[in-house]
Amino acid sequence: MKKEKLILAVVSLCLVIVSLVGMSVAIGAVRNEPMVEQVTKESVREKRDAITNKPFQVFISGLDTYGEKEQSKRSELNLLVTVNPSEKKLLITGIPRDIYVSLPASLSKEEKQYTKFSLLSLYGIKNLIQGAEELLDTKIDYYIQIDMSGFKKLVDAIGGVDVKANQSFKTDWKTSFQKGINHVNGKEALTFVRERHHFPQGTKQRCENHEEMLKAIMKQVIKKSLPEMDINALYKLCKKNVRTDMKAGEILSLMRWQKEEKVEWKMETATLTGEFAREKLAEYPDVKLYVEKPDPKSLDEVNKKIKKILNF
Repeated sequence: MKKEKLILAVVSLCLVIVSLVGMSVAIGAVRNEPMVEQVTKESVREKRDAITNKPFQVFISGLDTYGEKEQSKRSELNLLVTVNPSEKKLLITGIPRDIYVSLPASLSKEEKQYTKFSLLSLYGIKNLIQGAEELLDTKIDYYIQIDMSGFKKLVDAIGGVDVKANQSFKTDWKTSFQKGINHVNGKEALTFVRERHHFPQGTKQRCENHEEMLKAIMKQVIKKSLPEMDINALYKLCKKNVRTDMKAGEILSLMRWQKEEKVEWKMETATLTGEFAREKLAEYPDVKLYVEKPDPKSLDEVNKKIKKILNF
């Protein structure tokens, strides 16, 4: 029972990817390969004190691309993870891909322009982060970005996952899932999280599928030891398909702190909601496209939750 509580409490894409990046650091050390940052016991202690004593926020971006991680494509999955280590609280806020936002101030011309949130990544990760900060009126400390190839490789490298479907459904990629537990490989897992056209609930059901997939991945990562996984594949995907501005020392110190303290996170989730509309976009000025205009009440509720975790 205690183990199950721990598994469910730490479910978040942030911690999954951070753990895997940490694995790549460890594997690289075993291989005697040079790392971007030299990690010493002293640096880990210093970064541990910094990252575990005050709240911080990590933005998770899932790119709609199978190419190299340097390519700028649409950000299909967007999560802001707000962490309060001292209070062991964690808030995961989901931003729907079609939320209608203004271009960041750095990109704005004399006349204000608007776009879909997912398209902000076309202007680079910095503008995607700035767009999230302006939308949610908050400051983001780090980002982690992974593409579809990396996600598929991740699921395969850990031996597939058992994911729960809250309802039976088919996908645009000719896969289908039954209500209950489904064992999926990387390709199937990708269709599970990408499907959105066959849900009468729309954004809500897609977000629930994301949550169930994250639970499945975390359970598998915790259940298996490193030698039981495809170490080479994990190492390669972290180097090729994952981008982050978190330092190696920060990642390792966070992992070590969580393990030693046996942290049981008090986790909350929040999803920004919007209303259907058709509007012109900066990228497509001649036609009105489907967007979701942020609901002011939802935006206010999300903002209050974030500030509460940050102790503002």
